[in-house]
Amino acid sequence: MKTGSFSLILLLLATQLIGCTPRHKIFVSNTGQREAETNLTAAANSVSKSLAELAAIERATHPQAVLLSPMDPNMIGMAQLASIDWSGPVGPFVKKIAAASKYRLNVLGTPPGIPILISISAKDTPLADILRDATFQCGKKANIVIYPASKIIELRYVKS
Repeated sequence: MKTGSFSLILLLLATQLIGCTPRHKIFVSNTGQREAETNLTAAANSVSKSLAELAAIERATHPQAVLLSPMDPNMIGMAQLASIDWSGPVGPFVKKIAAASKYRLNVLGTPPGIPILISISAKDTPLADILRDATFQCGKKANIVIYPASKIIELRYVKS
């Protein structure tokens, strides 16, 4: 029994000694987090600046296309209303428009190896306006010209 009470006294003494030890406060440093936030902000600013420079270069190399004022569809005989949903090469599209408006199609120049693709979706729109949209989508690769007096549509491919 002496051993049991001795063990109990030792246990109580150890518990009291542990309770008397000073408590150390642990400080967590936020310098790593602040440094990461600073680096992230710098990277975001760099990306923003790069995108602004890229947009400026894009505007300089590809200025907005100049589109001629629209012709009166009645004056050129292309006032027929049409609905079309086309995604594909410009050549067959202009051929269909020429046939629908009773015009003849002349193709000038050599079509490029990779066809000029256009995408037109129009509902109850005059043929002249549909053709104008196709002209705009061709950009600097081709030009579509209408000669109402001789009822000819010219598709002019530009040299590469």
